[in-house]
Amino acid sequence: MDISVNRITNANIYMDGIGLLGRAEEIQVAQPHHRMADHKALGMAGTAEFWAGVEKLEAKIKWASLYPEVLVAAGSPFVSHSFQVRGSLDQYTSQGRSAQLPVVYLMTGVFKDAGAFTFKQHENVNTTSTITAYHTELYIAGNQIHLYDVLANIYVVNGVDQLAQFRANLGG
Repeated sequence: MDISVNRITNANIYMDGIGLLGRAEEIQVAQPHHRMADHKALGMAGTAEFWAGVEKLEAKIKWASLYPEVLVAAGSPFVSHSFQVRGSLDQYTSQGRSAQLPVVYLMTGVFKDAGAFTFKQHENVNTTSTITAYHTELYIAGNQIHLYDVLANIYVVNGVDQLAQFRANLGG
């Protein structure tokens, strides 16, 4: 059996369609995190945990310095921004690199804050912004891994709409 190892070691971020090459040091993307609720009842020997929704989504971007366009964009909590993160996933086997696959992450959300920053002698100023995400999508090699939109009640995982029956039951 041949082992396959995946590695992503770099990426680029786009905000509202504008490339931010070299401006961000890292991004922590927002991924759906399932909210689970305990269920215990008479006659049950234990407690079970069941799905109860999706937690609020947050992303964080650590900027390499201060950028006026980011500070301006972060100034309004009422204006949504689109973000795209693009990376290249390298696959390795015992024969070396066997594939290079595109990874694309899409997000729409509003800035919660621009982040605090500190000035220090001989050190670059950096800051970390927090973004509240309303819509996220992840694609690997063109295949949609997930799509989540909190305001549209849409949650698709590997092509399967997780909330289709839920929306139908609610009449919409």
